[in-house]
Amino acid sequence: MLRKVNRRLLVLLLSALVPAALGAQERGSVTGSLESNSIYYLEDAVIGSPEHPWGSNNYLKLDYAAGGFGAGLQAEWYPQALAGYPAELKGAGLTGLYLSWNGRLVEATAGSFFEQLGSGLLLRTWEDRELGLNNALTGGRFAFHTANRGLTLKLLGGLPKYGLWPTRGTALVGGDLSLDLLPLFGRESEHSIVVEGSVVDKFTTRVEDNIAFLASAGGFSVPSSRLSWSGRLQYSYGGFSLKGEYVGKGKDFYTEHLRHSREAYRLKGGNAQLVELNYAAGSFSGTVTFRRLENMTDRIFLTASSVSPANTLNYLPSLCMQQTYMLAGLNPYVTYADGEAGFQGDLYYTFRRGTALGGRYGMKLHVGGSWIEALPFALPDRDVHYLAYRDINIDLERTWSRKLKTILFVSIQENSPTHGNGKRTDAQNVFVLDALYRFSRTVSLRTELQYLYSQELTRDWMAGLVELSFAPHWSISASDMYNHGGTKVHYYNIGASYSWNALNVSLNAGRTREGMVCSGGVCRWQPAFKGVSLRAQWSF
Repeated sequence: MLRKVNRRLLVLLLSALVPAALGAQERGSVTGSLESNSIYYLEDAVIGSPEHPWGSNNYLKLDYAAGGFGAGLQAEWYPQALAGYPAELKGAGLTGLYLSWNGRLVEATAGSFFEQLGSGLLLRTWEDRELGLNNALTGGRFAFHTANRGLTLKLLGGLPKYGLWPTRGTALVGGDLSLDLLPLFGRESEHSIVVEGSVVDKFTTRVEDNIAFLASAGGFSVPSSRLSWSGRLQYSYGGFSLKGEYVGKGKDFYTEHLRHSREAYRLKGGNAQLVELNYAAGSFSGTVTFRRLENMTDRIFLTASSVSPANTLNYLPSLCMQQTYMLAGLNPYVTYADGEAGFQGDLYYTFRRGTALGGRYGMKLHVGGSWIEALPFALPDRDVHYLAYRDINIDLERTWSRKLKTILFVSIQENSPTHGNGKRTDAQNVFVLDALYRFSRTVSLRTELQYLYSQELTRDWMAGLVELSFAPHWSISASDMYNHGGTKVHYYNIGASYSWNALNVSLNAGRTREGMVCSGGVCRWQPAFKGVSLRAQWSF
């Protein structure tokens, strides 16, 4: 009963934003979510403690829809942001507010919105709460498409959000045009050819004093306008598809790294190339991606200090497998946007049921890898460059019976701490056995055994996880990572979670290792801590 009353109150609250043209008879619907993530940090003489004794990140999101009309808001509250999150996340703010209209051929939004042009190399605004990133634009967006979707046009402009509020010194305007050539000319075919282009102009009215001083010392001034663009081509036929993209970035302030830790400053443009091949037929599928980056860092505002992932306007994920196992993701690769080139490939094959290798329930095989090198001009030692990162990943998933399923995973990684400026690399080999056993329809046990072998960094690690689930409500888990080859430190965690309809509450306690936390190939730095965390999520 209380839930119904809350829904009615929310509908009445947001329906005040509905134009009178909708009429009183169409009340619409409200959806939303409430999330709170808090950690109480404990003193730890071995790994140290964060500066503040506690942290809490809180989010409220509401969306209203009635016919083609929509409205919504997002509010955030950081009485003290969690350790490792941007310092700008402090206090409370109404961080998103929008009105939208979605007609048969036209879409329009006023207020806060997210947008991605192409693969995101030119522009991507999105929210990722694991990273503390929300660079939504506050302004306006208009989109038009023909009835057969052969032509799509977008126009947008606004102020990017950093912290809790839109920036005052940076604004963007841009457009995007997409032509699906065959439907545009009324032709039906199994082939598809799509040509796309985008343009974005970034305006800067405020420059940090230290950036202005460095630019003046270099004999130039930071331009108040920077025009960038991209061209894209997509072709597909049957199970085959090809995508290509070229991005040209206008000249901007650039820090050039020289020998002996010296730096020089100048204006420099950037560019990026991306090619992606995909093929699928029957039990087989594969994908290969080639990418080259040159000075493709795009920040909301220029700064000479360390850059938070929240201060970004485009999407440059690491061109390698996004690891989910504890030890495989211990030392992730971070994109070197000043200059790198490489490829990533993945092959998938399903051994069908009833075959010699597939057995009664089938088996899945994945083999993938990547190779990335830094470009010589982006390094102090310009006469030579070496490997920046490479990996080979193999995972074999086998269902043995209705009760037992296993995954065998192997990851061979080699990572340069200097992005290829020198011959040194740190190698590690990771082995994982992941097993799931179902005692009944509601009770299951998942276990992980992991081992990392390395002669560099902190040398060998071992890890284990046990997770017992009682569907559909309860789950309890315990895990430990132990650096037996170096520091002899345990990173243990115990936790429990409860789910009921759209409500999920989890409680965890233990140690977290210092290092990079990655989401979608983008990473932020996380300090080591010991603490008790409480997370609650409710969707309605």
